[in-house]
Amino acid sequence: MTPRAAIQQIARMVRDDIRSGEPSPGAHSVGDMLASQPEALLLIVDLTGAEGRKKRPDPTMHHAYSFMLGQTLEHLRQRSEAGNGHATMAMENVRAAIAQQMRTGKLVPTAAIALVSAFSRAGIEVGEDIRSAMDHAMIQTGAGQQNLPPPDVAEMLKDLVKACEGDPFLIQSQFAELTAAMPAELQLSLLEGLVLAEDSSLREAAIGWLLAEPAIATPLASMMEDTARRGLVSATSVTHLMLIRNWVPEDRRRAIDAIIRAARAVGSVPEKRPAIQVRELLISERDGAGAQSIFASIKQDRKNALVSILIKQGHGVRDAWVAHSLSRPEIDDMLDHIASEMPIHETTAEDTALILSSALADGPASSPPPFGLVQAITLIGLSDVTSKFVSVDDLIVSMLADVDTAVTDTKAVERAVRASGRWLATNPQLDSWFENGDDVAAAIKGKRKIEDRITAIVEKVLEPKRAYWASVIAWSAFAQRGDGHGSDWIEMALVAREMASERPLTEIPLARFIAVQTEAAART
Repeated sequence: MTPRAAIQQIARMVRDDIRSGEPSPGAHSVGDMLASQPEALLLIVDLTGAEGRKKRPDPTMHHAYSFMLGQTLEHLRQRSEAGNGHATMAMENVRAAIAQQMRTGKLVPTAAIALVSAFSRAGIEVGEDIRSAMDHAMIQTGAGQQNLPPPDVAEMLKDLVKACEGDPFLIQSQFAELTAAMPAELQLSLLEGLVLAEDSSLREAAIGWLLAEPAIATPLASMMEDTARRGLVSATSVTHLMLIRNWVPEDRRRAIDAIIRAARAVGSVPEKRPAIQVRELLISERDGAGAQSIFASIKQDRKNALVSILIKQGHGVRDAWVAHSLSRPEIDDMLDHIASEMPIHETTAEDTALILSSALADGPASSPPPFGLVQAITLIGLSDVTSKFVSVDDLIVSMLADVDTAVTDTKAVERAVRASGRWLATNPQLDSWFENGDDVAAAIKGKRKIEDRITAIVEKVLEPKRAYWASVIAWSAFAQRGDGHGSDWIEMALVAREMASERPLTEIPLARFIAVQTEAAART
């Protein structure tokens, strides 16, 4: 079977899953399989284009190819963030292929939108090249901004509200996927429909684009200020704006403050909020890729919900979502499954606010947090989460402030350091503590003896990244500390402090452990 035929066969399987409404386990493994075959992404683009050029294209095949691309891009993004240059190049190549095929007419706008929505789902910026190509394609097909029929937009928004059951956060997520590749002018034209909509859920969803790039957020803020003066910005929206203002640059903060003032001037009446009970608040330890999750089991009136927030070291808050309408046993089963996959610990609202504040300040300015974080924070009951970075030193000092000096003195430090090489025996999370970036391949190039490779990894990979690993260890200790029993977290905090110091890594068994794991991963 040719690679092209194999991709088509997988797409048909995914299409059948989509039609049945229940993706199979095999569908979710597609991304991992295709991520190691970058040429497969280009085949997906070709096949999507070919489907779109048929007299009677199958929309579910477009969805299938989009699903496959999204799953693969998510894996590539994770590898790229870990320093894998091949993954970064693969993402750039698929961007270029989509843009090129749109410009040549091989990829019609409807097919292109299906593919581009995959970038949004994977948390990857679409890029100006694709937006420019989409603008060109729409003009060529007569679907530009000036030719977009308003009744169609109104009907689309009505259908979107119905499909999302009036959830503004889900509406925002779905609408963002649809419009990700559109030029800013066209996006703003469509967003105006949200800002001026009669349905309040659409107006609340529009707030999410205040976290978008300035070309979208700045004019949108001006639109919203005008509508606020007309009483179309609700008290709920004001509450959300109060959170968001703390996550954006100063100039945008001033624009959001203007919306808030305008809404308050016309007397937005606060709605009665349903009683919320946080049954469980849990946090995972940080894995080797810098990922750490927060989970909350929520009771809202008579309904239950599961909150999930994903933090990525150096990349801020990567994802936040809420699963509604679940039974309590369903939530318990999901949390039990999560606990079987990774160590999770009880935590407090105060500690959750601290780690989120630090994460918000840890990401690049060009990568704002997802709008869903507003909903997650609100349900957990956090009233004020600002962007404020917490250094490893400050974190460790705060954790150890009330600890007996007998367990943090010099002897205790040496005991902790010696024991660190054996942590895997009691903590399976350490299985993920290894490096897999391009710097590993460069460090071990030409070295055949395993010990030489390990030494090179310690010197050339871990030494430049000791601050990174100190942070991974420190925030893992922070998570363990929440359980309120045991002293493992103290040992971990002490080792994090040593990792952040100038102590030679050769004296820290944990560093060798990470190097050994890295060397083994490089051979697979």
